[in-house]
Amino acid sequence: MSLDITKLSWPVMTPQRLINCLALVLLNSLCIVGRAQSVKSAGWQGQIEVGGWAASGQVVPFWLRANHWGTAPLTSPAGTLRASFWKPYAQIDTTKTARQRRFDWTVGVQVVGNAATSNQVVLPELYGKVRWKSVELSAGRWRQLTGLGDSTLSSGFINGSGNAIPIPKIQLATLGYVPLGFTKRFVAINAGYVHGWFTGAYIQGSYLHQKYLYLRLGKPASRVNVYAGINHEVQWGGQADYLIGSLIAVDGKLPLQFKYYPDVVLGLRPKDWQNKDYTSFDGAYWIGNGLGSTDLGVDLVTDQGTWFLYHQHLFEDFSGLVWQNAPDGLTGISWHRNRDAPVSWLNRVVVEYLSTMDQSGATFDLTSSYQGEDNYFNHGQYREGWSYLNNTIGTPFIMPQGAVQTAAKGAAFFPNNRLKMVYLGASGQVGRGLAWTVRFSYSLNYGTYSNPYPVAYDQFSALANVQLLLPKLASTRLTASLAIDKGQLLPNTVGGFIGLRKNW
Repeated sequence: MSLDITKLSWPVMTPQRLINCLALVLLNSLCIVGRAQSVKSAGWQGQIEVGGWAASGQVVPFWLRANHWGTAPLTSPAGTLRASFWKPYAQIDTTKTARQRRFDWTVGVQVVGNAATSNQVVLPELYGKVRWKSVELSAGRWRQLTGLGDSTLSSGFINGSGNAIPIPKIQLATLGYVPLGFTKRFVAINAGYVHGWFTGAYIQGSYLHQKYLYLRLGKPASRVNVYAGINHEVQWGGQADYLIGSLIAVDGKLPLQFKYYPDVVLGLRPKDWQNKDYTSFDGAYWIGNGLGSTDLGVDLVTDQGTWFLYHQHLFEDFSGLVWQNAPDGLTGISWHRNRDAPVSWLNRVVVEYLSTMDQSGATFDLTSSYQGEDNYFNHGQYREGWSYLNNTIGTPFIMPQGAVQTAAKGAAFFPNNRLKMVYLGASGQVGRGLAWTVRFSYSLNYGTYSNPYPVAYDQFSALANVQLLLPKLASTRLTASLAIDKGQLLPNTVGGFIGLRKNW
């Protein structure tokens, strides 16, 4: 859930007042943490963080807000206070002689308050989960990525990057990859089925359907494992004033009756061309805003580290499902040091390439088997497309109008979905107390097929982050980041974030 409190009476947030407020909040936070130490004995864990952003312009640089689960503001200066509490699953004993716990449960919550041009309180996590052996039932909001890729340092998964606040949902899924005994553990599956709600969005009563199935070929201890899978998401149902009187909805409503649910799940066109529940827009296409990805990957374990090569192939209709839009998608290779290897100055490296240029061709032809002009993340009925609460759900490089410069804006909510991007990320550690991360991205942006930019707009964004463990304050880290945007797509700016984080 998201609570907009912009209508409350807030003082003008000058930089000096922001510093004073952060200092006061920090002192109170440390006192709270001190009193909360007794919670640890009950199995609970917690984290409190206080921090702030500042930039040379009014916009926070790209890598200080992308893939932050909708908790980072767009405008600067801004301050933040965050509190998290959770009870994790019990540690699973991997020794052969230990008796494993079959049933377990976990709960958690995070509250984020941001003081900026538009003050905001968000609840990015509020969940409860129960598991029986390797099957888990979950409800609420929690951070989760679906797909094959480097979840730690990726530029952002193609369909669900962690760029937007999590959508509230109910999910039945496996706990990671579960080996199948009859294959002698050579084949493992990772699967899930989801029903969610687009609460608080521009359209009311809209649902999320999602499912995924991934296979791993190779035993857990094998040097080489091969992965393949598919995930499918649909936003469906809902009503809005902007749909009233249009030719793409019936009385401002989109079909949400249960009898159409099989069509949503299976991605089928409904039986009728149009009826009392929907118009020919649904009859000619399919119900809802559907998209997904088919993923391939292979990893290789060496004595020094693990290599992982992966590709996430985007589809928005049947043409993409049969790869008529190849090579569109995210391709990456990552390397990370093995867990039992000594900590080093370099522990992880990720290189990725993103292309969304093809889109099954430049022309939309309703009579064709492969219609073309897929127009990624935009949708005729859902005017804000594949977004949630003003943030892109998928890769952050397909950005809403509000994030780009005036010259790059267009008629669609996502004015730029044809682009090529290269990315480098790396992380490591210096000694025991200093961890570092860097991210670099460079993209060429072409707009959309229907509204192309006059030239390819280039964009460079970079970030350097350090986290310093403070030895005199137990489990407390000082975080500092510096980021830059330079190019034609985003406002040119230099900015930073500094924060103090306490765990217990």
